[in-house]
Amino acid sequence: MGENKLVPVKSALSAVSTLLLACSVALSLNAFAPSALADEQDSETMKKAEGMYSHGKLKEAAEAFREAIRQEPNNAKAHQRLGAILAAMEDYETAILESKQAAKLDPKYFLPHVVLGQIYANQGKVELALPEFEEACKLKPTSFRAHCDLGFAYTHVGKVDEAIAAYKKAADINPKDATPHLNMGVLLAQQEKYPQAIKEEQEAITLNSKLPEAYINLGNIFAESGDTQQATQAFKDALRLVPNHPNALSGLGWMLQKSGDYKGAVAEQKKALKIQPNFTPARRRLATALAGMGDNQQAEVEFKNALKASPRDVTAHVEYAQFLEKQGQSAPALNEYKKAVEIKPDSKIAQEGVSKLTKIK
Repeated sequence: MGENKLVPVKSALSAVSTLLLACSVALSLNAFAPSALADEQDSETMKKAEGMYSHGKLKEAAEAFREAIRQEPNNAKAHQRLGAILAAMEDYETAILESKQAAKLDPKYFLPHVVLGQIYANQGKVELALPEFEEACKLKPTSFRAHCDLGFAYTHVGKVDEAIAAYKKAADINPKDATPHLNMGVLLAQQEKYPQAIKEEQEAITLNSKLPEAYINLGNIFAESGDTQQATQAFKDALRLVPNHPNALSGLGWMLQKSGDYKGAVAEQKKALKIQPNFTPARRRLATALAGMGDNQQAEVEFKNALKASPRDVTAHVEYAQFLEKQGQSAPALNEYKKAVEIKPDSKIAQEGVSKLTKIK
């Protein structure tokens, strides 16, 4: 039973950190995989269903697999395929039942666990998705997709080392795919292992030079490591590929701000927000750029807009607190630092802000 039939689910997360905004460590099955062929031992009904499935005719394939199940109630593959199709059609409740039935009928079959994990992940139930991906990897240690999904799940439960290990395994299984390197770069940067993170993003670019996310991640990593010049170039490289990419526009604006060009920074952030109005990083970067220009009134408006759009953005709370602190508003600044600590207890900058302003108070 091959690995080429997976449910085309949507990403459960758009980014793994407020630092590396471009990378989506998520389920990259947003396109239907048409490459499977029916097994020789399959019935004619199954072969017909597989043909429809491989050509993306979901409704017709679903009916054909239902007919196959009527003829062969214990056919685990038919249940798995039907579950995958129903998940693609967002009938998750029935998809879960079909996938569980497939796993029950064939305990050694890894695909039902992959599909179950993807469904749970898309529902935000990563704690349920994780054991399914772990089981899939146990049953099929050579599955690239299962290890990528396992890395996704580990990332979302905060097990960064385990996520990196899963992506390394995925990269070993398929050395030609850029995705594991793209995601490892993000995770290594979270650990402040910038040279290793840069190496992974550069490897992703080597494998796929048309991947804007890799250049954007590279820009973010260079920026955080203090190399503004390299970061600026990386964001420009991303914009050469996708001229209106909001992440790249915002990143370039961020670098202009770091170099003291607040007017240019404001212009780039506004471009990004015109394309994606709810892009919180651009909104808070716009706020800090406006503050740099001395437009404190509009800066405060943008900080509040950013936090309204994304109340759990730790960076937005911290930067707003810093802004308020500079305005001499210690009490509201302390409140913002405290909110940041509530969301991310290990945030050093927020902890230091709380400690400093509590003493002043």
